[in-house]
Amino acid sequence: MKTLPSLVCLYAASGAAGLIGAMLGLPLPWMIGPLIMSGVLTASGTLNVRVPIKTRPFGQITVATFVGAHFTPAAFHSLLQTAPLLIAVSLFTLVASLLVAIVQRRLFGTDGVTAFLSVVPTSPVEAGVLAENHGISPAPVIFAQTMRIALVVTAFPLMLYVAGDAPVSVTPPEVDHGFVAFCVTLAGAVAGPFLFKTLRLNNPFFLGPLFMAAALSALGQPVFDIPQPVLALAQVVLGTWLGSCFTRETFTERKSLVSSVIVTSAMLLALCVLGAYVASRVMGGNFPTMVLGFAPGGTTEMALTAGILGQDVALVTAMHLARIFFIMPNLQWLTRLTSRLGKERNDA
Repeated sequence: MKTLPSLVCLYAASGAAGLIGAMLGLPLPWMIGPLIMSGVLTASGTLNVRVPIKTRPFGQITVATFVGAHFTPAAFHSLLQTAPLLIAVSLFTLVASLLVAIVQRRLFGTDGVTAFLSVVPTSPVEAGVLAENHGISPAPVIFAQTMRIALVVTAFPLMLYVAGDAPVSVTPPEVDHGFVAFCVTLAGAVAGPFLFKTLRLNNPFFLGPLFMAAALSALGQPVFDIPQPVLALAQVVLGTWLGSCFTRETFTERKSLVSSVIVTSAMLLALCVLGAYVASRVMGGNFPTMVLGFAPGGTTEMALTAGILGQDVALVTAMHLARIFFIMPNLQWLTRLTSRLGKERNDA
């Protein structure tokens, strides 16, 4: 009985932190705000409560459905037209992540699995789950992933806003508030995880609903516009769980954690900007659009930023979703390979 009041207090504090972040105009306020609040309360020992893992699917399914809705027919058409570019971007991002992980391991002595999961562009939730599955503390991985996303959604839009390039066409996602659209979207959100679990595919609670929402949207079906309060609640749930993984030992036993995250995140961002520049020169693309597409994280935020800055939302969304479907299904075996190589190196 003592756990429930503590859990309620934790969620209340996290929700308040998200609200304050939104009022201040911070990036990803409803996820980063609760993450910081939950992390501070947990690491300081103020609240000793374990957030149930069973809360994760609600947040994952809701966010994935929202992101998938941005895969409009225009984005699907863009995917077909620019398939070589999308494959090249995904490969480049994965290779860049591996290189940065190697640098992190050699400079800071980080184990291979932690280094890889800390830098590869994926969701902090998915990276944390994989870390747990491989017997690795998820806190450093979650911290690194969150810091990278925060840097991406703040640094990249600011850089492009200052550059002030000319806008291009924008195609917003088709949303609907009707009952039929609600039923179709809900059916996809429920069927996606069930289908992916039945096929034994990785990350069913994220990739499943993401695939279904993207497929429905790409086929021109009106996707239900998830209410902002529901989307905010989903982010609060995920952010609170992420922050609760932090303990005092996370920072006291890993004194180089913050410095390693800053260095490696900066390296990955620099490599992605370089890749965007090369792609814009070789393929004749718009540099700001390429930068938003190469950005290692923040799919929804980069799509929204593209719309605000007048860039090609369809192409940016296609680049990010192609990377998600390219990298995330392969994370499981790549992490296992990294773990095996690390053990062989230690035994040698």
